[in-house]
Amino acid sequence: MRVVSIGDLVTDYYYKNGKLLGINGGMTAHNIVANLAKMNINTAVFGVCADDMQGKIAIKSLEKLNVDVKNIVILNNVRTRCFHVSYFDIDGKLSFSSKKRCPFCNNKKWYENSLIDTNGIIKNINDDDVLVFDNLNDKNQIIIDNTINKKIIDLGQYFELENLSDKEIIDKLNNKFEIINFNERVSNYLIKRLNLNNNVDLYNILKPNFMTITRGKNGAIFTREGIEYNFKLKIKGNIVDSTGAGDAFISSILRDCIKNNFIYDPNLFNRWYENSNKLTAKVVSKMGARGHINALFKVKQADGECTCDNFIYNERKKIKRCNININNLETRIINAINTTASKKIDDMAFNENNNCLFIGTGGSYAGAYFAAKITNLMYGCNTYSMYPRDVLYRNNNNIDKVVLFSYSGTTNDIIMSVKDLNKKNVYIVTKGELQNIVLKTGILKKNILSYRTSSNKGKERGFLSFEGSVAPAAIFLKYYFKKNDYNINIDSFIKESINNWNKKMENIINKNFIKKIKEHQVLNLFRGDYTDSACYDLESKLIESGIFNCIIHEKKNFSHGRFINYENLNNTCSVYFKQKSTTKYEQELLKYLGNNTIIIESNYDGILAEFDLLIASQFVIYYIGKVMDIDVSKPKYSESAMKIYFYKGDL
Repeated sequence: MRVVSIGDLVTDYYYKNGKLLGINGGMTAHNIVANLAKMNINTAVFGVCADDMQGKIAIKSLEKLNVDVKNIVILNNVRTRCFHVSYFDIDGKLSFSSKKRCPFCNNKKWYENSLIDTNGIIKNINDDDVLVFDNLNDKNQIIIDNTINKKIIDLGQYFELENLSDKEIIDKLNNKFEIINFNERVSNYLIKRLNLNNNVDLYNILKPNFMTITRGKNGAIFTREGIEYNFKLKIKGNIVDSTGAGDAFISSILRDCIKNNFIYDPNLFNRWYENSNKLTAKVVSKMGARGHINALFKVKQADGECTCDNFIYNERKKIKRCNININNLETRIINAINTTASKKIDDMAFNENNNCLFIGTGGSYAGAYFAAKITNLMYGCNTYSMYPRDVLYRNNNNIDKVVLFSYSGTTNDIIMSVKDLNKKNVYIVTKGELQNIVLKTGILKKNILSYRTSSNKGKERGFLSFEGSVAPAAIFLKYYFKKNDYNINIDSFIKESINNWNKKMENIINKNFIKKIKEHQVLNLFRGDYTDSACYDLESKLIESGIFNCIIHEKKNFSHGRFINYENLNNTCSVYFKQKSTTKYEQELLKYLGNNTIIIESNYDGILAEFDLLIASQFVIYYIGKVMDIDVSKPKYSESAMKIYFYKGDL
């Protein structure tokens, strides 16, 4: 199912006090799909624009939001429609005017009759598409009358109705729409024009399944099955620009209707209104109808021409967060191991009789897993790497030490997992601010192993953790080198590993590899011996980036029937982490896996391989993003997902 907007594209110009602020794509129907695309709804545009700079911006503004624009027809003999919105700050009060004429040269880049190809659009519409309109011009009406789809219309103006008879108005709207959204001035006009008593009468004569009316500061009205539901405005927002508020309102309503399969449950209406109110409050706090999802495009005057006629637009190169994080990885890890954090591991006084929990979540789990493994290797004590919530569902009476791993130091899950344990035995490895952690967690100051310094405060941004995965592991590796008198310079070891995998992975992760994964849909990851940290880290990054599905197999456990999934579902694309040496079983396994397997082999064995391959994992995900030209650290996700992401409280 797609939500499809229909109509000629428009480019909006925004001015303040006589100065051009920027431009953006416009038109209500297209604004609605732009909002829905940001909400991860599948969207498309069927429309037209000219082969001019304004048309390019109108298309680009939608492409940036992943709206399907392949059905936009580009014409050569017209100019893209332009609309001009001017703001004036007079004595601290903002007023505005909207016109089809440029405020500088007074020229009008607008054609009145729609140029869309109705036959072409009807031919390419799918039966389950939801169609969005914002006016009832003749061409829109042909599509409305000749398609079986669910249809939405948002009417914010009534001037096109003034030259129609009452019967023509009713015929255009009656029993044609799933949802009708009116601006209050339009609904009031129709009630008066059609000699009706109220909104319910209007609903009954037009017969949509659902009718909404936006009333600005007075809230909104829903009407369903002849019953009216009134909602007062709850969140006003810091109003900078009110254009686009109505578009955002119906976008949110439509999103909730889709999620509920167009079942109109009055028990949900209050929540639907609250969702729309939150979005409109966000919209009015930004300049432009799409300012909350697309910053205005900054343009320059071209050769003395008015910007409404022609302009220069140089797109700023988008810097991927993933690139920033990977480019700073070496510096951040070296800084981390040269703090006092590694020395403070001595204060934990591990011994062979200890039972220890190492707790991490998300990207920090790999660091927790590595630290647990290295502690067990050094002391022979019982170490368990766990997710926070798992700790709550076990008997911890004989646990001697708990080591938490949290990049921020205040991750709710981490803190809640040890709420009933003796804080004297709880330690945390973090880059968080010391006093803030003590205040929010109750963990003793001496038990905080922070790799944050006055000169090393910078933190990664984005969903994927690179420093947060590797730095804690590096701190424990340095401790291991020191205790075992390793004749290895750890700074050099880390630099060599990073440089090695950066060069190698460029050849390993290529377009052919990505094509194979897409063909097979699932990527198998093989772990075991000294490859676990890397495997858990890569699985976490792949899932969090939303690129591919993946399945983790322990190398020997794969032989106990898991090959059935591998064969029967043709899930035969794999990444196989391995240390330098190869066991006889691995030789047989690799022979079985065959040519669809990428082997990532360390130059080391044992715990050095474990750390080296954890570095490799960072470059696997980095080069996947590079080949696909996406920012894996900035995936798309829904607003509702943030409720569980930011959840605070009992687990």
